[in-house]
Amino acid sequence: MVFGMFFRAALPRVLARSTVVVLTAVLLLTGVTPASSPAQAREADRSQAGAAGPSGRFSIATLNLRKGMRVAGMRHDINQVIGGGATVIGFQERLFSRPALRASLPKSWTLLMPSGPTGTDDNPIAFDKDVWELQKTWSVLLTGKTWRRQTGRIAHDQYGVVAVLRHRASGHVIRSVSFHLPNHLHNRRTGGPNYANRGGVEAMWRMAYRVRVLAQNAPEEHQFVAMCDCNVTSNRDTTDHLVKGRITKPLRLETNYAGKPRKGAVGAGIDYVMGERGSDFRIRSYRSYRKLATDHPGIVATFKRRR
Repeated sequence: MVFGMFFRAALPRVLARSTVVVLTAVLLLTGVTPASSPAQAREADRSQAGAAGPSGRFSIATLNLRKGMRVAGMRHDINQVIGGGATVIGFQERLFSRPALRASLPKSWTLLMPSGPTGTDDNPIAFDKDVWELQKTWSVLLTGKTWRRQTGRIAHDQYGVVAVLRHRASGHVIRSVSFHLPNHLHNRRTGGPNYANRGGVEAMWRMAYRVRVLAQNAPEEHQFVAMCDCNVTSNRDTTDHLVKGRITKPLRLETNYAGKPRKGAVGAGIDYVMGERGSDFRIRSYRSYRKLATDHPGIVATFKRRR
């Protein structure tokens, strides 16, 4: 009698446990995790989307968006470089435009704007979340004493943003930064600094120093990548006082910054994508998009894994 009562009481618990075991086994076999949250499910989808893409290559763009551009124009220009394969874009000349710039990006993209006071230029970075995972980001003061383009007088500080991104397919990590150098920077006759714009030249030197620090402080496994409206044409920078001597040469960066481009390569301009040479990935090709609403070409650089 007592055994029968115990059996009837224990039977529901035994059946419930058996049901849980069977359901758990079915879920595991079908690849569904019962405890996964919606956020974890979205992250898994992004990882699968990134893994489905090419792990041996990626493309990065620099795009100077003229101040005052509306959403339609920005969206057109952004879609052009994204159509060229870009999954990271470094912008220049964006100021007080967070909502408009976010509205110009596809839904799968994230915009990283500098925090703190805005200055003559904020230099944000945007990236495709399906391809890249954000590991770390922070704002950086590029120069605390800069220039005003039209008058040459002292203006506000200039800020940038640094983004450490891991490629979801390959696991490759980049430390990226976008910046905008002063204009009227170099003497077109001598190829050196334009000392008539001494304030702009000194601001460039300060910015070059901070860019070098960002690159030199990066861990060895992180590839340093920079996107720049450098305001110096490559075939006229013939000294060690400007971009070639202060940024590309000391950091051993490869770039479309070349005086005599190869056939079919980008000509002498002022917009550059720069990548650290000592990496598993090297820049293999460039493409220039010129039919844009803005007054600068969009440059897309494709990085490929070394064989």
